[in-house]
Amino acid sequence: MPTSTLTKWGNSQGIILPKSICEALGLSCGDKVDLEVADGELRVRPARKSYTIQALLADYDGPGPEPVDYWEGWGGPVGKEVW
Repeated sequence: MPTSTLTKWGNSQGIILPKSICEALGLSCGDKVDLEVADGELRVRPARKSYTIQALLADYDGPGPEPVDYWEGWGGPVGKEVW
């Protein structure tokens, strides 16, 4: 099992991961990782990717949503509102 040494980085501590561990997890420099402490152990795993709605729908070629009149049912202006 590979080992690493805890080192000081500014006001924090850091662990250098061996290349073999990074390769096994598919990690590269700059990748984000999730950290968890459970049962007295530190668990490090690749971070879950976050997606934007634009990225999720980038290849979608189907129909769009039906238009919605958000003001329907609110009635007309009352008082001195500017419409």
